[in-house]
Amino acid sequence: MWVLISAALLLSLTERSTCDTLAAPPKASPWTITFSPAEITAEKGLCAVISSLTQKPSVLTPALTEGEPATLTCTAPGMCSGTPPNITWRWRGTGDNITELRDNITIQERENLTTMTTTHFSTLTFTPSAEHHNMMVTCQVTFQKNFQIEETVTLNVTYVKDPQITGNEMVKEDGTLDLTCSVDSYPPSDITWSKNGTSAPLQNYTENATLTISNVTREHSGEYVCTVQHLNRTMTASTVVTVMYLPVILPGSGCVDQAEVMTCVCVSQGVPSPLIVWPLLELNTERCSLTTSVLGSSVYSTISVPVGNHNNTTVECVSRNVVGVVREKLQVTQNKSQEKQRGCGNAVLPWTIAGVSLSVTVALLIYLSKNAYIRMQGMNVKPKEEESTYISLDKKYTSQEEYEVIARRPR
Repeated sequence: MWVLISAALLLSLTERSTCDTLAAPPKASPWTITFSPAEITAEKGLCAVISSLTQKPSVLTPALTEGEPATLTCTAPGMCSGTPPNITWRWRGTGDNITELRDNITIQERENLTTMTTTHFSTLTFTPSAEHHNMMVTCQVTFQKNFQIEETVTLNVTYVKDPQITGNEMVKEDGTLDLTCSVDSYPPSDITWSKNGTSAPLQNYTENATLTISNVTREHSGEYVCTVQHLNRTMTASTVVTVMYLPVILPGSGCVDQAEVMTCVCVSQGVPSPLIVWPLLELNTERCSLTTSVLGSSVYSTISVPVGNHNNTTVECVSRNVVGVVREKLQVTQNKSQEKQRGCGNAVLPWTIAGVSLSVTVALLIYLSKNAYIRMQGMNVKPKEEESTYISLDKKYTSQEEYEVIARRPR
């Protein structure tokens, strides 16, 4: 009896436990699948086209160098056979203009018989230039004339332009020199400033280089070189800087009163070359001799006037350029001959007077030329070989004849 009761009770507990287990709610699934449409049927060996498409085209861009032809490749997503997609190219520059490309474009397909797949791609061939750098190129793929997907890439073109130097090449002494060397390139170029004849570079920069020198002196004159290093290519640009300074009247300038003809020589140096003016000639109503010559940065001016009309003990020489004006009183050295011919208006002036005056002028000018040349050598200024120093003497007041004597500087 007890055996039957125990068996009945055990069976009842087992059934209740089973029911409680079946009645427990199911746990939530960590993922779900939604089909739209609810059912897609495809035959074996064919492809099913899903409209819920997000894969983008693949654009292959090689290394681009200015002047070297290159080809871009756009591959459509999917590897199904059937109607090929339409692939188009367009690009946009730095502005808002969009250009659709139609030339130099091919559309092809590639089949793989092993995997039974077909790949559609398009190539764009062009010659890159600096204008293509940072340009955005878009490849657009259209399926069944309804579904469009696209991919956009930015082009990086390697290029370099010729360096350009800007700035004021003429600067006053004690002023500030500013020179800028710029180069348009990708990737950015290294720029070095140097002064011709110096081994050490002045400054190093990237892309844009501004060379600034304050309180310039005459020694800063010369050629400045901008060297551009772009990858394995080296380019240079240069400019000549001129330091302008106030004229100076060199020692040795003076006057000689010889045989009643006063000959004065004024030697001035400056940059730019100065202009020498004799106020004495502005007061003289008669025509007398005036000669000017240039040797390097020095200017020589010689005048000959009759002493009979002037009793000067000093003669003023004025030298000016764009920087300023200097004046100096030249001392007159008396060296009269025994002959007492007066003024430019005498009927006859002996040939000996003209010869003595000419000899003194030539000797004085040669002396001053050598003196100036030695001074310029100390300033590292080399005169040009083709330039010559000369004087001329017009014989106007003895007869109707004229003559000129020209003495060239010894080479």
